[in-house]
Amino acid sequence: MTGDILLVEDRDHVRYLTLNRPEVRNALNRDLNDRLVDAIIEADHDPHVYAIAITGSGPAFCSGADLKDARDLAAAGKPFYGPLHNNRRSLMEVMIDSRKPTLAIVNGAAMAGGFELALSCDLRVAADGAVFGVPEAKRARGAHFASVLLPVTVPPGIAMEWLYTGRRISAPELERWGLLNRLVPADQLQAAATALLDDVVASAPLSLQRLKLTYRKTAGMSPHAAIRLDTGPDVYLSEDQKEGARAFLERREPRWQGR
Repeated sequence: MTGDILLVEDRDHVRYLTLNRPEVRNALNRDLNDRLVDAIIEADHDPHVYAIAITGSGPAFCSGADLKDARDLAAAGKPFYGPLHNNRRSLMEVMIDSRKPTLAIVNGAAMAGGFELALSCDLRVAADGAVFGVPEAKRARGAHFASVLLPVTVPPGIAMEWLYTGRRISAPELERWGLLNRLVPADQLQAAATALLDDVVASAPLSLQRLKLTYRKTAGMSPHAAIRLDTGPDVYLSEDQKEGARAFLERREPRWQGR
C-alpha cells in the first residue's frame, strides 16, 4: 500500500518496515509511532520472521518525533507527556525487548528520535551521506533513550558532547566510534543490507532469539550473574540443534524449522 504511513513487506524471512511519511522526513507522529510498535510486536510473534529491518522512504531515515503533535496539544491546552508517562510502552522499549534481531537501514538523516530508533536496533547499515544527531537539548526535550544508551555505547565524554550540543554527526564519524556495521555508498545500501540480513537469517532462528535476549537481558549485570541467567528458548533441546549437528557432519546447509 504505497499510500500507507508504514509499509510492511516479508522477504526471505525478514520483515521490512518502511516509514512512509517522506513529506515530513518520516517524522514519528502518534499514528506512525503506534503502527510501528504494533508491527514490531507482530513480527516478534510470527514464526516465519527471523529478523526485522527498518528503513525510511524518500531521502531521510527518520527525523524523530513530529513536533506538530506537541504544538497541537499546546494549542489545545493539553500537556505533552514524555515517554515514561504514556499509557503505552515506548517504541524504543519495544524495540530492545524484541526477540528478533533488528537492523536499521539508514538511507538518510536519522535525527533525534530517528537516531534513537537506529540505536535501538542491534545492527546498523548506513549510506555514506547519512547524518545523525540528538538535538533535543536545542528543542527543550529529553532524548531519554539516547541519554541512557549512548554513554554505555561510546565513551561518555563523546556521548555527552553529542547530547549537550545536539550537533550533526556524520556517518564516517559514527563508524569511527563503532556504531555502524557497514558504511557504503548510497547506491549500494540495499545490497549491503540484504547481504548482511541473508547471513543473519541463515542462522538458526531460535539461536538468534536466545543470543538477542541474552545480550539485552544481561546488560549491566556482572559477568558472574549474567552467565547464570538462562533466557530465551532452550536451543539445546530443540529439533534445530539436532539438525545443525546432522548438517555439519553431512557437509550440507541446515534446514531450520524454528523448533
